[in-house]
Amino acid sequence: MNAVFKAVVGVAFSATMMSSAYAGALIDQYTLKLPGQTITDIGALNFSGESYVSNTFTTPVPADRDKFTFTDNGVFFVGGNSGGVPLLNFGQLTLDYQGGVGTGSLKGGTITFGAGGTLDIWYNPTTAYGNTANGATAANRYGAATGTKIASFTQLAGGGGGINPNGTPTANGQLTLLFQATDLLDGIWFDKDGNELKEGFTFGFVTTNASQDVNTIKPLLKETLSGSTGTVNAPPDHFFVQNGGQLKLEAAAVPEPASLAIFGAGLLGLGALRRRKS
Repeated sequence: MNAVFKAVVGVAFSATMMSSAYAGALIDQYTLKLPGQTITDIGALNFSGESYVSNTFTTPVPADRDKFTFTDNGVFFVGGNSGGVPLLNFGQLTLDYQGGVGTGSLKGGTITFGAGGTLDIWYNPTTAYGNTANGATAANRYGAATGTKIASFTQLAGGGGGINPNGTPTANGQLTLLFQATDLLDGIWFDKDGNELKEGFTFGFVTTNASQDVNTIKPLLKETLSGSTGTVNAPPDHFFVQNGGQLKLEAAAVPEPASLAIFGAGLLGLGALRRRKS
C-alpha cells in the first residue's frame, strides 16, 4: 500500500511541549495482528536499544572545533506493552534506523536533522536480536532486520535539539526526528474497534532518555552500528548512545490531506529503562 505519513521521533520532550500540529487524541487499546499471533489492548510500546553517532567537523583542529555534520543509526528492541506487560507470546518486534544525517554546533549546544534516514519496523517469530545462535549478524543489523517488515519510513529534514559540549546527547534533553511513512503492511495495524490504521492516524508523542553509553558493548553490536568490532567512544568525534523509550498512537489532529498522518517514536526517559553505568 502507498499510504503517506509524517513521522515524529521524540527524544526527551514532553507531550505538553509538542506543537499542536502534532497533537491528537490518544489511540488506546489498539491491536497488532502479527503473523502467528495477535496482540490486543496495546497502550504504549516500550523499547530500548543502541545507536552510533559520528561527527565530522568543518574545522578539524580540536581547539577550533564547533560546527559539524553527523551521521546516526541504531537498532532497538520492543520489550513490552505499557506498564511493563510483555508484548509478544514469542518472537520479537524491532526497529532499524539507518542513514540519519544532520548538522550541529558544539558552542551552540544544538543539532538539526536532515533528510535521508530510514526507519523500519520488523516482526520475527524467532528472537534473533543480539542472538548469534538464531542468526544475528552485522548484515542483518544485529538481528533487528529479520523476519517480516511491517512498516517503513523515510526521514524528513527538521527537528533536532540540545547536546553537551562534547557533542553527546544532553540527558533528558530535547531532540526530534521527522519521518514520512512509505509503507504500512496491510492487515497488521488496527484500532480497538477493528478499523485498520491507515490514513489519518498517528504514532504519537513519546518522551525519551538518550545518553552516551559507557557500558561494555558487544563486539557484534559495535560492528553493526560502526562497521568495526573495535570501535570505542571518542566524543566529540564518535560515540555510542543508549536509548530507552515508548511508542504511542494518536489520531491525526491537523488539517492534512486525507492521505496524511503523523508518526512519532522516541525513547522514554524512565530510570527503569536506563542501563546501569559501568
